[in-house]
Amino acid sequence: MIDSVFLFDDAPWRRQLLPLVATRPVSDLRVGINTIAQKWAWYTKNKTIFFLTVDYLRGKYGNSIDQLASAIVIKGNVIPNDRLVEEIRNLSVGTVLMTQGEWIACNIDKLHDFTPLLLSTLRAVEYNDLVRFINYPEDVYRVNAIEITEDLRRNFSDTNSGSLPKHNTYYGDQIKIDGVHSFRGATLNAEEGPIYIGEGAILEDGISIKGPAAICAGARVKTGSRIYPNVTIGPGSTVCGEINNTVIWGNSAKGHEGYLGCAVIGEGCNLGAGTSNSNLRNDWKNVRLYDYASHAYRDTGMQKCGMIMGDFAMVAIHTRFTTGTVVGVGVQVALSGFVPKFVPDFLWLTDTNATNYQLDKFLTMLERAGAKKINTMNPLDSRIFEYQYTDTDYLRKEYLYKLSK
Repeated sequence: MIDSVFLFDDAPWRRQLLPLVATRPVSDLRVGINTIAQKWAWYTKNKTIFFLTVDYLRGKYGNSIDQLASAIVIKGNVIPNDRLVEEIRNLSVGTVLMTQGEWIACNIDKLHDFTPLLLSTLRAVEYNDLVRFINYPEDVYRVNAIEITEDLRRNFSDTNSGSLPKHNTYYGDQIKIDGVHSFRGATLNAEEGPIYIGEGAILEDGISIKGPAAICAGARVKTGSRIYPNVTIGPGSTVCGEINNTVIWGNSAKGHEGYLGCAVIGEGCNLGAGTSNSNLRNDWKNVRLYDYASHAYRDTGMQKCGMIMGDFAMVAIHTRFTTGTVVGVGVQVALSGFVPKFVPDFLWLTDTNATNYQLDKFLTMLERAGAKKINTMNPLDSRIFEYQYTDTDYLRKEYLYKLSK
């Protein structure tokens, strides 16, 4: 029996997931409909989830932890499934579940003694079935379609979906609706994958959604939107235009025409009207992404990979992203040409100037935006941004130095 889950990410490997995890634990990443932590909460019947994360995030995410006789610690980038959870439930104290040399979870007798070094002292239990790890940012959309299906299986296993509004066109029977909805003139095609519409979501006239896709609670899909398979629109986000193979965390806006594909967008981002990204090189070679951990470009092994954008990044109208672009937290971009393949966190970039986005001005902007829509600012958030600003200072200095040459 799993009484509590301790999701661990206080390790160097979490840097591979920057900028997406700059402001959150790894297990707070949204994959499918729910975050990784929410998936684990479902399996534990909504018992408290504890985050064993890095120091600067503990003020916001560090739950009060009771001293336990024993504890289950799970690697924070592991996505649960039925078979895996059952195996973890059966772990005895002093054992660690392993797959192909990588640890998944362990059962230890004293939580405060846990460090990654402790794992080598535990008895290894080999797990030979499928495990999904989120090791890199692009993994979020790579497994998103599967996780939409799995989240729906769990969330709707004991209940019926809401009734489908009239005056729309439906294909297939895998359409799940939370709450009462009233929309018309929409086409929802669930023949090849399920479609989820969350409570309070707004679907305007003349939209098309093809599953698997998830429109989460409070999201808005504007007239003319074309949502292709493998798309999650996070809670409170607004979208329009073409979207394919993309996960948007929440409270972000792509409110006008333009293409977004093979992408992961953080929280509170804004993409100006006409903004589009490329996801395929003209020479069909593998796409390379900037990697914070190695401070170099990493081969994704994929021919299609669009862009990764950290929280609260904002770009002007008609912004163009080339294949394999990484944009950091708090970036402001207004360029007439293509955006560089890597834009460091808190950089202000225009045709005529490139400079630091001063942290006090960034925080003031968030306070103004939060009063109207985002409403997430508090002193704990400020300290998180202060850490990330300092941690990425060397990247901005290096970038600006190269521009000056």
